[in-house]
Amino acid sequence: MKIFYVSLLLGLAILYFIDAALKIDNLNREMLFHNLIRFFSGFIILGIWNLYRHKLKIKIALYLIFAFMISDNVFDYVRNIDNLTFDMLIHDSYVIIWGAINGFFFEKLLHKANG
Repeated sequence: MKIFYVSLLLGLAILYFIDAALKIDNLNREMLFHNLIRFFSGFIILGIWNLYRHKLKIKIALYLIFAFMISDNVFDYVRNIDNLTFDMLIHDSYVIIWGAINGFFFEKLLHKANG
């Protein structure tokens, strides 16, 4: 339980420093929505489904994540929001990996609680 909370808080601190270094405003509604989509897609698809008895192959999981990212960027392009830059790709990749690590620790916590 402690490692899950430590990874969550440590990842949040690192996200703050990445946002400060890349000058990304993370406190508006648009970025909060993007971060939640990426965090929970990494959390659920890569962290829990993929690691829980390998129900989902890693190749298929990465394709699903890639499809989520592309569909979100196409949706932004249709709304005339241009945020597809190298800085945002680094930021989005970090949020997905952070979500996957937290999903892994959460899955281990669930597995330990169920016996």
